[in-house]
Amino acid sequence: MSQENDQTSNSNDQSSKCHHESQHASSPTPTDQPPKSQPSIVDPIWEIIDTKPNLQDLFDLLRDTIFFGILPELKVKWSRKMTQSAGQCTHPMDENGNCKGCKIELSQPILEQRPRRDTVESLLHEMIHASLCATNLREPDDPHGENFLTIMEFINRKFGTNISIEHSFDKEVEALKKHWWTCNGPCQKVVKRTRNMVPSSKERWFREHEQTCGGNFIKTSEPEVPARKKRHFQKAPESEGPAGKKRKT
Repeated sequence: MSQENDQTSNSNDQSSKCHHESQHASSPTPTDQPPKSQPSIVDPIWEIIDTKPNLQDLFDLLRDTIFFGILPELKVKWSRKMTQSAGQCTHPMDENGNCKGCKIELSQPILEQRPRRDTVESLLHEMIHASLCATNLREPDDPHGENFLTIMEFINRKFGTNISIEHSFDKEVEALKKHWWTCNGPCQKVVKRTRNMVPSSKERWFREHEQTCGGNFIKTSEPEVPARKKRHFQKAPESEGPAGKKRKT
C-alpha cells in the first residue's frame, strides 16, 4: 500500500513538473531581445567574420529582428554614384499621398571607407524612413520628425546602435573629390569635385567670380585611370601602306 502511494505521488510530481515546463515553454520571448548566444548586430566581432555583408541579406535580417514584420520586402542596393550622403530611401506616392513602395540605396564609395557598423546603422536609418512610409506615419514637413526620432531612439536603446539623423563622414566625402581645378587669377580658388565637371557660368557663384577675379580655372588634379581603361579608350591606329594609303585586307 505504501509502495502504491509512493508510485502515485511520483506520478503526480512528474505530471505537475511536465505541466509547469509546458507552461514555461509556451511563454513568448520578446522579439527585441536576441538570444544571448548571438552577438549584437553591431558587435565588433562582425568586423572580422563578416566584413562585407550582402546588403539584401543584411536588410532581411534587420527587418525580421527589429521591425517586427511591418516592413514589406524591399530591394536594397549599393550605389556607385552616391557621393554626398551615406544612403537614401525613395518612395513614390499615389494620388492620395500614400506610399506606393520604397527603394533603399547606400553609398558604396563612402561606406567602403568606413567600418561595417556604419553600413548597419546607415541601413537602419533608411529602414526607419521606409517603415514610416509603410505605416503612413511619414511626416512630409520634417523627414526626421518626432515619429522618426521615436523609432531611432528605441532601436539605439534596445540594440546598442548609434543611429543619427545625419552622418559625419566629411573626411570620406572629401576623399572622393579627386577632380581639382585651380583659378589662375588673383583669388587662386580651388574647386574640388567627385565628377569631371569644369566650373562654368551655369553655377551661381561663377558670375561673381568673373567680376571680382576674372581668372580661368585650370585642371590641376584628377584620378589616375587604371591601365586597362586606358587601353580601352585608346583608339587603335590604322595600318597604312605606301604613300599613306590604307592597306587592303
